[in-house]
Amino acid sequence: MEIALIKEIKKEYLEATKCYENEIENYSSDVLPNSFINLAFIYWCFAFEFSIPEDIPEDYSVIGGNRYQKILELGLSYYPNNTELHFWKKYFQHIIYGEEFSEKDCKLLIEKYGDSIVPYFFLYLFDKNKYEKQRNELIIDAKELPTAKNLYIKSLIE
Repeated sequence: MEIALIKEIKKEYLEATKCYENEIENYSSDVLPNSFINLAFIYWCFAFEFSIPEDIPEDYSVIGGNRYQKILELGLSYYPNNTELHFWKKYFQHIIYGEEFSEKDCKLLIEKYGDSIVPYFFLYLFDKNKYEKQRNELIIDAKELPTAKNLYIKSLIE
């Protein structure tokens, strides 16, 4: 397991961001989309104070606000067909700025870029019966790999 991910799971978020930044700065084909996603998610949480411990220095809120979108864009430049990167880009804009992002929009995103389990937490909020199987999978994922992103998802669907 990579160092950044271990730090994140231990909720050492400041150290995790440094490790993810270093990994991304020294990009190679070994850097997976999840590194961009996890870092962007932590920064988004810093910026808007979602599910992150209160002991994060205030300046990280500004850093997070300045970086989360840039990290997603950088991830998309390397992985333009990654469903989850596209999903978080739309979802963050929807949650923070109220941009339209409907159930139909989410389904179209999955159709266009391929299947990913993550957007199903959003779809579950529209139809709990239809997406119960995916919801259960997401909860298992969160228990097995408690990243900031997975803990956030779990908090919305449990």
